[in-house]
Amino acid sequence: MRRRRLALGAAATMAAAFGLVAAAAPRYPRDGGTVADLVWELRGTGLTGRALVDAAIVAVAEAIPYHSAWHLWERPTTSLQRGAGWAHQYNTVLLLVLRDLGFDTRLVHAARVRGFGFPWFLSGHTWVKVYVEDRWLDACASSAANKAGEINFVPLTEELPLLVRTRWAVGLALAPFVVGRVWWAWLTGRRVPDWVYGVRDAD
Repeated sequence: MRRRRLALGAAATMAAAFGLVAAAAPRYPRDGGTVADLVWELRGTGLTGRALVDAAIVAVAEAIPYHSAWHLWERPTTSLQRGAGWAHQYNTVLLLVLRDLGFDTRLVHAARVRGFGFPWFLSGHTWVKVYVEDRWLDACASSAANKAGEINFVPLTEELPLLVRTRWAVGLALAPFVVGRVWWAWLTGRRVPDWVYGVRDAD
């Protein structure tokens, strides 16, 4: 009985800590935007094929200029409206944009990738496969400099389809680290690291 009370108390404490972190998540001031807005703008360019995919990557990267693991729980469309999100969110937006432009697309995930200008391993990444010019190419809105088939990271583990359970598992795995780093920043007076919340490199 005592163990059960301790477990419930620990769970309640963690829930409260996460609730405070979630409530304090920064809000990047934007008027908001939608997938339909981006699609309309991209159709107006007159581009087709690979050039249109490249333009979509730029459009999504610029529409979501902040990387944020602080907003794990938000829907990708909310991420677009707020201008802040993590890989699953901004690349889901890219997938929706490309799909509405008429491309066949799917989300994939690798548990370990290397890149983004860092020499160390990252926990994982989600990106888009798009069928263009009779082949499947990688597309990722993590940087406006990315192009179809030319991305800024290298998968180190097997590339797998992103399933619903994978999305939840990755989010749940990241949540304790996000909560811990935010609380550490509050207690020490330091800023949170860029992997939690910061301007994404769009060069």
